[in-house]
Amino acid sequence: MANTKLPSTFYNLLSLIGAALALFGAAAMLILYVLDAFGTQNNPYLGIFIFVIFPGLLLLGLILIPVGMRIENRRRQRGQTAPIVVDLGKTSHRNALVVFVVGTSIFLLLTTLGLYGGYEYTESVEFCGEVCHKVMEPEFVAFQNSAHAKVECVHCHIGNGVDWYVKSKLSGARQVFKTALNTYPRPIETPIVNLRPAREICEECHWPGKFFASKEEVWDYYMSDEANSHYQLRVLMHIGGDAGHGEPTGSHWHVSADNHMTYVAKDGEREEFEQVTWYANGEPVVYSKNGKALPDSVMAQKEADGLVRVMDCIDCHTRPAHNYRSPLHTVNDAMSNGQIDPSIPWIKRAAVMALSQEYFTSEGARDSIRTGISEYYEEKGLEAPEKAIEVVQDIYENNYFPHMRVRWDRYPDHIGHMIFTGCFRCHGSELETADGRTIPNDCNTCHTIIAQGFTPLTENTIALGGLDFVHPVDIDGAEREMPCTDCHVGDDSNFPDEADAGDLQKAEVLEED
Repeated sequence: MANTKLPSTFYNLLSLIGAALALFGAAAMLILYVLDAFGTQNNPYLGIFIFVIFPGLLLLGLILIPVGMRIENRRRQRGQTAPIVVDLGKTSHRNALVVFVVGTSIFLLLTTLGLYGGYEYTESVEFCGEVCHKVMEPEFVAFQNSAHAKVECVHCHIGNGVDWYVKSKLSGARQVFKTALNTYPRPIETPIVNLRPAREICEECHWPGKFFASKEEVWDYYMSDEANSHYQLRVLMHIGGDAGHGEPTGSHWHVSADNHMTYVAKDGEREEFEQVTWYANGEPVVYSKNGKALPDSVMAQKEADGLVRVMDCIDCHTRPAHNYRSPLHTVNDAMSNGQIDPSIPWIKRAAVMALSQEYFTSEGARDSIRTGISEYYEEKGLEAPEKAIEVVQDIYENNYFPHMRVRWDRYPDHIGHMIFTGCFRCHGSELETADGRTIPNDCNTCHTIIAQGFTPLTENTIALGGLDFVHPVDIDGAEREMPCTDCHVGDDSNFPDEADAGDLQKAEVLEED
């Protein structure tokens, strides 16, 4: 070992392996970082190697070097534990000290950059949505199609503050283990029990004091007859709030600072409420089944189970960024925006029927959708609409994920009340006070219909004072006696027979209202 530039104890197998690992880790980090910085394509897995795996190799290698030297020194000393003596008068020791100081400084710098880069990477949409690709694919695709697609996941799922950051990372660690062990639930269970209160998140952007009073919306529906008869509702949505002036109104009356409500859910799904308490001017008004408030012992158990909750944004906006939509809604939208030509005979029925079937793989679904729609048109002696078939296939891929058992009806969306119970969980429910008062069920509280009917609507069909809703198909006024969800299930389960399709035109008399 004469004329060596490093201590002779460095030249052992363990230290040499450590040096090789450290050099490899540092070089790999540098090369991949340059490739990532100047590359034209993003790879979601690259960040893991740059900020997690290769820094780990670098650290491991730097640890192995002194460990190997220590072991080698003890071997030479025949078991004695005398410390390694640094003699700066020796060239080899001076070289070793310089290498150690420079190497440690570089390591600390790289580690700091790596830790910060790792922190930023684990906070990115890419990391949340694409790293665990199969597990998070449904949520990521739905997120990209949502109104919050430009909002990073962490802004909603974590928010500000160290405490929630730590909680989220601990929860994330458990999810990583479940993914590695293949024990994660399919589909991912919701609602999430330990999610941060939505008011602390949503209201950073959506300010209740500045909600608009009303907003006009146009809802387009296509019937399941040959002509895909186009029915339209023009509605004033009373978004409400109080804007700091007067009494709170509209749908956001529920989140006004002047109101405070709690509810007791029947179970973790939060689809049915057993009790609702509204604190009016600080005094509780309790609505419960048969007007009998839940006993204290039951309330204590419900609270322990996390079923007693303060009403929050997320209780109505259940799918603000990860919404899987029903066949009826997605096909209506595709026909409204021109993706599917409404002039194609029977296309509403054919598309919804194809999307209502159960498929076991996404690849098989594409083939089956094409076959199903093509056979439907073949039976009618018509040419299969190729472009429409492709749109229906795309709709499926954005709302159904068989490998995770995810489909639109697994995750209820409680904005509205057409397909999921939504508002009817409270309004129009069996809950009542001890003296028989029920939760108001006046539709005009949240929206006013100003026009309805088969298109084209004319000026004389508009009534700014509001109209009572009349179903486009004559159901003898049942729409005023029963909730929409009794019939509307989101797919083709309750489609009328084709022989009845002509009866749809009877509803044109609505235009005279």
